[in-house]
Amino acid sequence: MPGFIHRLFGRDQGHVVELQQGPTVWSKGSCEAWYFKSKSDGLNWSKKWRKWWVRSLPAHIGLELLCYLVLYYIIHGVYWVGLEEEDREKFDKVIDYFHKNLSPLAKEMTFLLGFYVSNVVRRWWDQYKSLPWPDTLVAISHALVDFDNEAGMEFCQTIMRYCMLSYILCVRRLSKALRTMFPDNKSLIEAKVATKREVKLIESHGDLGRVWWIPLSWCMTMIKSSKENKTVPSEQKILIDQIAKFQARLENVDTFDYVILPPLYRQTVRFAVWIYFILSLIGSQAQKDEPYIFLPIFLILRFIFFVGWLEVAEAIENPFGNDEDDFHVCQLVSRHLWAIGRNISLYEGPPVRGEEEEEMEESGEEDGGGDSIKLTINKTE
Repeated sequence: MPGFIHRLFGRDQGHVVELQQGPTVWSKGSCEAWYFKSKSDGLNWSKKWRKWWVRSLPAHIGLELLCYLVLYYIIHGVYWVGLEEEDREKFDKVIDYFHKNLSPLAKEMTFLLGFYVSNVVRRWWDQYKSLPWPDTLVAISHALVDFDNEAGMEFCQTIMRYCMLSYILCVRRLSKALRTMFPDNKSLIEAKVATKREVKLIESHGDLGRVWWIPLSWCMTMIKSSKENKTVPSEQKILIDQIAKFQARLENVDTFDYVILPPLYRQTVRFAVWIYFILSLIGSQAQKDEPYIFLPIFLILRFIFFVGWLEVAEAIENPFGNDEDDFHVCQLVSRHLWAIGRNISLYEGPPVRGEEEEEMEESGEEDGGGDSIKLTINKTE
């Protein structure tokens, strides 16, 4: 569930995507879960409303605001009902003191919170941009791998499988959702991302999350011998360069787990925000000599502005979690497996021009548009 209170008790949405059943690793992927998250996926109104609500401002800070107003009205009731006139005058001086000293803090907290949120958002976007996509690697293989060679298709599939294996091993160490999707090494074998022999060999070098780059090293070894096998007759360096870039992107993702924002800065910002609003429970109370307003409008607005801003940072601070605002890594992995399988099947290339012209002529005759096509050609000449 969204919100500070829910994260405080360790609750999350638990959005996990299971791989489909299929004979190959590529048939286990699907694009449905990934494109379900798209804004332009054409969903019906009920699904759009549900998607909007779980990521909306009321869902994130609504409960916190309600709890805060309960505390405000407890003090409000004590002030108007529980105090005598003399005690109320003394309490008025306390309210004036808090209000006078809290007003300058709003500007300082705006700068402190704004700088913190901007750094968190920039870091969040950099982490997503670091995640590599295998689509380019598959497309380049169409130009370099000789699919007329019997071993060409197997070579391409093995290279892409090793890339996805490294991808999963690297990101699984960071992503709670992906650890649920692949809870152990046996699940990798069941998903056909790796074989028993490959998993056993990687395990002999240490924890799989720490030596995730081993399958990419196997890719380099395969590419080195591809010229002799004539699976990649020439320009092996292009394929090597793409594998190296793929590994570099995963290294950036891995690095974000070690280089973090200083915890002291995060604690300072959160302490400042919550202390400010705790003191505002007194400093924002309506007094006897002022116009009585039962609903503290400006206090509510400040709460929405500052706590909502802080909620943005807390929601995306760990993008590899399992909330709606985190990266949908499971859906992305399933989408990559699906896309690789579709892309590899296109090795035969587009239809030849002769077949395309025959199809156009047949469609023109059926639609009665054959004469108009010929007329357009003559005018062009």
